[in-house]
Amino acid sequence: MNILFIRGGALGDLILTLPTLRLLRERWPEAHIEILGHPRLAEIAVNRYYLNAARSVNHGPLSAFFTPRAVLDPAWMEYIGGFDLVLSYFYDPDGLFQLNLERCQPGEILTHPPRVPDDFGRPAARHFAGMVEPLGLALGGDASSEIFPSPDDIGAAQAFLNGMKPGTRLVAIHPGSGSETKNWAKEQWADLGRRIAEDMPGTTLLLVEGEADAEAAEFLAAAWRDLAHARARWLPLPILAALLREAKIFLGHDSGITHLAAAARKDLPIVALFGPTEPAVWAPPRAGVRVLRGDPTTKNISLEEVYAAARTVLR
Repeated sequence: MNILFIRGGALGDLILTLPTLRLLRERWPEAHIEILGHPRLAEIAVNRYYLNAARSVNHGPLSAFFTPRAVLDPAWMEYIGGFDLVLSYFYDPDGLFQLNLERCQPGEILTHPPRVPDDFGRPAARHFAGMVEPLGLALGGDASSEIFPSPDDIGAAQAFLNGMKPGTRLVAIHPGSGSETKNWAKEQWADLGRRIAEDMPGTTLLLVEGEADAEAAEFLAAAWRDLAHARARWLPLPILAALLREAKIFLGHDSGITHLAAAARKDLPIVALFGPTEPAVWAPPRAGVRVLRGDPTTKNISLEEVYAAARTVLR
């Protein structure tokens, strides 16, 4: 069984689709499952239970699949035609992408809207899992995601932690997200980290930094220069997931990294700050996730609220 899983979007979108991949893997344990998407993000799943390979969606000839009566690249047609099952989450309002997929003659094609309806009111993972309902597959009571770091990922994470004192309490903080409107003020994160470190001896602050977080990360690194802290800067996502498994708690926003932390270890306490987005849909759907919501933005969440939520775990 050869399955092609077509999935664009950001990190959080992919992680929220892992339960769907889990259903496919459980149904066809020996299948070759390949993703057409963003390989850097897909690393969290390739050769880590869910996927066997990844191919980039950012390839010029693929754009013809969104064009009516297009001359399709023969190599792409042969590639897609070699799959028994193709599942696509691509935005395709005119049906052109599906029509061109059909021209490649794979075994079966399923499509599903990538956008979660505004009134959905349930975890987004359940919307994405609607893709496989025609196959008789459905999520039961557990809509959460899980990531399975490889031994090499775990080894790299342990190497990162070398030199820390035994018994160190690792408090992971990610000050960014995909949108500035979701973010708590960096000054608040600085004050929170200092208060945790000073009130709770043996704490090391783990500053998680992605490529879009440079300004906030530089600010926090300077603010915490006299505190025990480590900077997880631009780590490959599977290694970052393995590192977050070692944390005592994770604090962040409505972001892909928050979903990564929640999926890295299913009993890792999470404090997630939400503003304009709906937590019932977009928060990681598992126990141990504490959502603090600001109305209308995270800027209205107080330092005391976040500190109190962290202290319930760290005391």
